[in-house]
Amino acid sequence: MSIMSNLRTAVIAVAAVLNMTSDEMCFKGIGCFSNEAPFNNAAGHLPQSPDDIRVVFLLYTRHNRDVPRVISADPALVLASFLSPYRKSVFIIHGYRDDGRETWVMDMKNALLKQEDVNVVSVDWESGADQTDYNQAAANTRVVGALIAQLLNVLKNLRSLKYEDVHLVGHSLGAHIAGYAGERVKSVGRITGLDPAGLSFERQPFEVRLDPTDALFVDVIHTDAQPITTLGLGAKKPMGHADFYPNGGKDQPGCTSSPRKHIFKLITGKFKSFQKGVACDHARARDYFIESITSTCRFTASLCRSYNAFVRGECPCRTTPCASMGFHARANITQGVYFLDTTDNSPFCLRRN
Repeated sequence: MSIMSNLRTAVIAVAAVLNMTSDEMCFKGIGCFSNEAPFNNAAGHLPQSPDDIRVVFLLYTRHNRDVPRVISADPALVLASFLSPYRKSVFIIHGYRDDGRETWVMDMKNALLKQEDVNVVSVDWESGADQTDYNQAAANTRVVGALIAQLLNVLKNLRSLKYEDVHLVGHSLGAHIAGYAGERVKSVGRITGLDPAGLSFERQPFEVRLDPTDALFVDVIHTDAQPITTLGLGAKKPMGHADFYPNGGKDQPGCTSSPRKHIFKLITGKFKSFQKGVACDHARARDYFIESITSTCRFTASLCRSYNAFVRGECPCRTTPCASMGFHARANITQGVYFLDTTDNSPFCLRRN
């Protein structure tokens, strides 16, 4: 081995130890991504490439409820699909270590197709989300958001899709993915954040996380809004035009578990078991939204200064603006923070007088 080869090997080894990686990655069609502030939120990680993340867009309509058609920015796939610009389009975006065929995604898809004649697109970014290092998955959200925006642009150009007819529904990291997509494609009709991930996003500026400028209407359901030190996975900070905090936004009824036991499951890589345990609060936002799609009970919530004030009865609907949490939330509601209570199991909605 030559002296130069030895030197090159040594430099690579030292760089690896010091984590001296490039501060920018560029990908064809979606641009460049830097880890300079404020995009150093994921411990300085840069996103992986689209080839590594391998996003798959699975299209469902009433013509193909159970067998999805794969679509992409490839014009041939777009033109051959059942996607209609005359229907609204709902994109479902999963979070960390989930995938686009999870039971809850299928339940949401089925409820949407039962309720309305819509295009439903499940955004499957399993390869990018299934990372041992959470920060890598958090960094990958930027590329997934960019790929969604790229697809929306193609759909607009080839199928005359109207951005205002697009509804992005994202859970956990998926909520911030929706934000990144909406930031690139102005005038997306609606984004619904289902317990947006707190870790790496909670205290970050607008550019890094979901915020009200990402769509014409941004509504958020917070169900696990407590510090990560107490195994809270969601964000407490309001991030939308309307932020809903059922049961105060944490400790959802029916979600009781042993934190120590579930920490062990997380450390040992049993993430699915972890999700069913301590992550029950985090997942409950999905349950509420799915139920709200077809339920005649409207998850009525009160605009109020705090959950304690709501519990004391200081914000009755007869004197305070009230709104529906979930699918039937509307852009013309009074902007602000809303509170409501739920039951401890399905059906979760409490009817209010």
